[in-house]
Formats: sequence, structure tokens, C-alpha cells
Amino acid sequence: MKKTVLAAVGGLVALGVLCYAGSIWAQAQQAGSPAPAAAAPRTRIALLNLTFVIKNYQKYTHFQDEIKRAVAPFQGKMVELQKRAEELHAKSEAAIKAGQPMPREEYERQMTELKRKKEDIDAEAKLAIGKKNDDEMKVLYLDVVQAAQGYAQSRDFDLVLHYNDATTSEEYVSVQNIARKLNSGALMPLYAGAGMDISKEVVALLNYNLSNGGAQGGAAAAPSAPRTGSN
Repeated sequence: MKKTVLAAVGGLVALGVLCYAGSIWAQAQQAGSPAPAAAAPRTRIALLNLTFVIKNYQKYTHFQDEIKRAVAPFQGKMVELQKRAEELHAKSEAAIKAGQPMPREEYERQMTELKRKKEDIDAEAKLAIGKKNDDEMKVLYLDVVQAAQGYAQSRDFDLVLHYNDATTSEEYVSVQNIARKLNSGALMPLYAGAGMDISKEVVALLNYNLSNGGAQGGAAAAPSAPRTGSN
């Protein structure tokens, strides 16, 4: 009996030694093995066709309608001046055929007066419409930048690059568009993988915000500048 107990104890001690030795061996192997490779750094980049986004933004359509309404009064004045110039010319021609030509000085005086009025109206229109157009384009651009920043941050994009290109297949392969690309600066995408171009998504976000009571009529707050360098 005593021998059996001693044998059992001896077996447990031997088993303990083997387990200890095994753990030491495993630790030695782990210490000698290379550390797991760190995850490779990555940068997620998105592309945005600024022309496509603005043309499909519903606020742009609203602004275009406002511009047309603002231009209409000036166009009416221009049409009236053109009509008067044509009537004056017809009257002069009729007088010549009747053998009673209008004095050249009088004809030129009236035509010069009409031309000067036309120039005044044109200058007034450019001043009024140009200022309105500039203000509205600023609103559109800031809206797009804010939407792009919000979309990029929610989708974990680190960088959004904008470009300007045709918005239809016909325009894309037109001679004018090809010539523009050949004569423009670099960094125009010739190919982009799926999910890189977020133009449609930003348009959807802009129009969703607009239809749900987003900022309308006033200039949007200036967005923060893109991050540069290391953080």
C-alpha cells in the first residue's frame, strides 16, 4: 500500500514537472517568434463631381428660376429698345424711297440715343443680376462642402477630392469636353473604383436636407478647412 501511494505521488510530481517544462517551452517559443505585424495604414479617398452635384441640387434649380425672374424686366426693356430701333430704321428706309430722306444727323442721333439706353440697361442688369448670382453660387458651394464633409465623416473617408466633368454620356464624349480635359490641369480621374465617387450620395443628402427644412435662402456657415499634415 505504501509503495502504491508513493508511486502515485511520484507520478503526480512527474506530471507536474512535465507541465511546467511544457509551459517554459511554450513561453520560449513565443518569445522567439516575431511579433504580429501591425495593421498597414490606410487612407480612404472619395471623389466628387462638383458640376454634377450643383446641377442636380434642387436649390440650384430654385436659384435659376429666381435669376430668370430678375432678368425678365431688363429683357422687356431691351426688347422695347430693339423694336424702336427697327421702327426708326424702317421709317428711314421708307423716307428714302419716298424721296424725302431723314436727315442723316437726326437718324444717327436717335440711333445713338437708343444704343446708349441699351448700354445703360445692360450695365444695370449686370450689376443687379451679377451680384445675386455671385451670392447664390457662394451659398450653393458652401452647402456642397458642408454636405461632403458630413458624408465623409459619417462614412470614414479621410479625403474628398472634387473635379468638374460632364454630367451625361453625350457630353462626356463630346469634342468640347475632350478638348477641355486635354487643356486643363492634371488630377482629373480617368478611372475610379466602385464607391470612390460620392457625387450622387451628396446630391441625395443635399436634397434630403432641403426638403426637410434645411437652411434655405441664406448663406450657409463657412465649413472648416480640410485637415492637412499629421494630426
